[in-house]
Order: sequence, then structure tokens, then C-alpha cells
Amino acid sequence: MAERASAERLLGGARATVLLIAVTVQVCLCTLQLLGNRARYHPWWPEPAAYGGLLLVAAGCGYFLARGRAVPRWASRAGVVLTFGASVLATLPVAPADYLSPEHWTFGLIGWYALALLFDRPPRVLGGFLGVHVVLTASTLVLAGGVAAGRLAPMAITAISTLGFQLAVGLAAGLIRRIAARAGEAAEARERASTAETIAERIHQDHRERYDALLGTTVPLLRGLADGSLDPADEDVTRRCATEAARMRRLFAEGDDVPDRLIHELAAVIDAAERNGVSVQLAVRGEPGASAELPKEVRRELIDPVAAVLASSGSAVRVTVVRTPERVRVSALGDVPAMPEVPEPMQVRVYRLATASGTWVEAVWQPAN
Repeated sequence: MAERASAERLLGGARATVLLIAVTVQVCLCTLQLLGNRARYHPWWPEPAAYGGLLLVAAGCGYFLARGRAVPRWASRAGVVLTFGASVLATLPVAPADYLSPEHWTFGLIGWYALALLFDRPPRVLGGFLGVHVVLTASTLVLAGGVAAGRLAPMAITAISTLGFQLAVGLAAGLIRRIAARAGEAAEARERASTAETIAERIHQDHRERYDALLGTTVPLLRGLADGSLDPADEDVTRRCATEAARMRRLFAEGDDVPDRLIHELAAVIDAAERNGVSVQLAVRGEPGASAELPKEVRRELIDPVAAVLASSGSAVRVTVVRTPERVRVSALGDVPAMPEVPEPMQVRVYRLATASGTWVEAVWQPAN
């Protein structure tokens, strides 16, 4: 991002420099030429009118540059028309013998305004502008009666040196634009690579956390089943398998991008229980609110006790979620004779109660004040 900002500052500085040159040439040089040769214009009024029109073009360019923007195309087109109009208007009162001399003050000036207006366009556009400028000047000269043949060579040299220098500046501006564009592209490429690296690290960390979560319970169970030390027909082993299956479903659901993660992960656990033939009734009260952004560890501690009841029940379980701005409660009532063992929570409180119909467990999370 720093490279892109530097490139934008470079372009902004180049645009401002070109416009400053145009205004400086007009105010400091052309003003003296215009006033010093006032008596040579017939009539006089087109000169100050053209002078004001060019200042209007400068004000328009300055308006966009002050806001850190390039001159938009519609504004540059309007500015080009106004610039050509000012050039023709100021040239008509000039005597043919004074063309391309100090009395013809607009000839060298409007090229700088063209640079300011067309700075962000390809150099061929500037070349086209200067070509039209030469054609218009030659046309007005012919309409005014032409000049002696001896004057043509000096006039051509003046035109080529003046417009050639402005065209060279336009080519340099194009080079600056290309350098800035490449700097911006390089910055975007580095940003994309950095983002991809960050995402890959986050995914790896997430996978590592999930593996660590299964390392103490699921892996020993699978190892026992694999080496034959655990009997799959044993009721306790079956219950542990159901519990670990529910945990794995919840861990898989943690990676999903959903608006209500708590209910989504709880639904994954319920789905695992229902696949084992358990009938589950889920009741949700309250809107997600702040609980929609519950930390992953809090969601695990809220769901683990309920998942244990779901995995141990044989027929039916009723699960209730109550969310208020003050707390989140997740409870389950199942036909379990005793509360299964679950990891000791760190951030939630767990309540257990044995009833005539089974075991009731509730996990409560309350945000710290």
C-alpha cells in the first residue's frame, strides 16, 4: 500500500508541476507580452477574453488536482475546446508578420495547458492536439493574408522547438505514468501474496487446533479400536464413539462461514445424534445478538456438555438455547442415568441435575462486565 500511495503522490506531483508551469508562463511572461504590445492588436478585446478563458481552464484543472484526482475525460474535453477557442480568438487580431513572435502569446502557451489537460492520456493524444494547433494557426495565417516566404523558415524553427519541447515533456509524463502503474501492480501483487500467506497460516493453525482438540480423546479411542484393546460391542466404547463423532462434527462445523455459528455447530452435534437414532427437539429463544460472535473456545464449552448428553442418550433429548443480552444458556435433558464426563470448562459455568426422567445439564456463558 505504501508503494501505491507513493506512486499516486508521484503522479499528483507531476500533474501539479505541469499546471504550475502553464500558469507561471501565462502570468509571468504572457501578461507582459500582452500588455506591452497592446497597441498592435486590432481589436483589443479578444486578447483579455482569451486570457480569462485560459485562466478558467487552469482553475478547472486545479479544482480536480486539489482533490487528489486526475482531470476527468469530460472536463479535459471541455478544457481542450475552450483552449482551442482561446487560441483562435487571441490569434485573429494578430498581424501576419507578428505570428509566433511575442505578440502571438498564445502559440507557445496552450501546449502547456494541453499537457495539464491530457496528462493521463496517451502521448499520441497530446501529439494530435499539437498537430491541430499547428493546423489552426496556419489556417488563420492564410486567412489573414499569409507572410513573406523569408519568414516561413524562422517561424517553422520556432514552432518545432516550442512544440517539440512540449511533446518531449508529454513523453516523459507517459513514462512517469507507466512507472507508477508498475509500482502499483507490484504493490498489489505483494499484498495478494501477503494475504494468501496469512490465510494459509490461519488455516494451518486452525487445523492444528482441531487436531489438538481430538488428540486427547479421539486418537486414543481410535488407537484402542485399531489394536483390539477396545471392544466395539462394549456399551461404554459405543458411547465414547458417539461422543467423539459429535465432537468431530462440531469441529468440522467451526470452519463454516455462517451468520449464527453457535446454532450451526449445535446443529452438527444434533445431526450426529439423530444418525444414531436419537430423537432431538431443539428450541431456540432470543436473537443471536452479541452471541453471534462468541469466541470459538466459549462455543466449544457451551456445546460439549450438551453433546455428551446427546451421545449418551438412547431415545430422546430436548435441547434448549436461550440468548439474552446478559447471557447465553444451552441446556439438554436426556434419558441418561448419569452425567457423562466432559472436559472442565474455563469460561462457562455448567450445572447438572439428575431427575426421574434422566439427566439435565446446562452451560451458561455470561460476558465479563
